[in-house]
Amino acid sequence: MTTQPTATDPQRPEEENPRHLAPIGDLTIFEVGEFKDSLVKLFVSEGLVSMDLSRVARVDTAAIQLMLSARKQARMLVMGISEDLQGKLNQLGFTEPLSE
Repeated sequence: MTTQPTATDPQRPEEENPRHLAPIGDLTIFEVGEFKDSLVKLFVSEGLVSMDLSRVARVDTAAIQLMLSARKQARMLVMGISEDLQGKLNQLGFTEPLSE
């Protein structure tokens, strides 16, 4: 898993937006440690945070567990949820959205 920095200033694209996470690639048991670290950094920020999952290729239950745990913070907006991820959530019995 890599994360795509989101520019806060067009002149400084290397600067990351501390309130936005955009993982790229797989979110499986093999990447879950890095994903957890990214989520912890995300929630250090005050207020609403966002996560864009549109560039995530594969997700397994380890990553889903982390996302559902992060959802309990009640201040996360999730966008770009693929049909595959939504299907896995539904299969596991989670019908409520990841976003708050």
